[in-house]
Amino acid sequence: MLLVVTAHNAEEYQAELDQAFRLRHRVFVEEKGWTDLWREDGREMDRFDDEHAVHMLFTAEDRIVGYQRMLPSTRPHLLSEVLSDLSEGERPVGENIWEWTRYCVEPQYRERGRMLSPVANALLSGIVEWGLDRNIDTIIIEMNPLWLLRLVQLHFRVTPLGLPKVIGGEETVAVTASFDERTLQRLRETRSPNTHNSIL
Repeated sequence: MLLVVTAHNAEEYQAELDQAFRLRHRVFVEEKGWTDLWREDGREMDRFDDEHAVHMLFTAEDRIVGYQRMLPSTRPHLLSEVLSDLSEGERPVGENIWEWTRYCVEPQYRERGRMLSPVANALLSGIVEWGLDRNIDTIIIEMNPLWLLRLVQLHFRVTPLGLPKVIGGEETVAVTASFDERTLQRLRETRSPNTHNSIL
């Protein structure tokens, strides 16, 4: 199940958010080695985890196993404040454009091979469903270029914003990825028949 947590309902999901921030710390600090994000309490948080952030948490077996964060492009976000050199032209801004960041999945729930894992599918589907309900049709992503083909195969329309650069020891490119009902249909087609995705 996918939980969508905003400033309006965060009080109801404090325990789940705590798990999500700890998952972020395990993946980005302990696994990826982004030591500048290290915190003594084992919870990875930054200045963008404010009242404007939308947190999407995927639960399985009563715990958080997947997470992603959405930030409005009309306010400060990673591309505008931290990774601006990834964008060579005019930075995309608009009410319909949000930034997708801090995507992470517990190791045992990740994909094996070329197919999206059920958790990854649920998270991506969650973005598209949530976006289409709010007249949002484009996301900004800073990612490994290897994801480009996968996104195109899932019927996102992807446009690079600049050339890849090495950030945190990993090649990273900034893109916009636009979507519509066809993207959602494609995600549903690639979903495991035993996977049921509901959004709260």
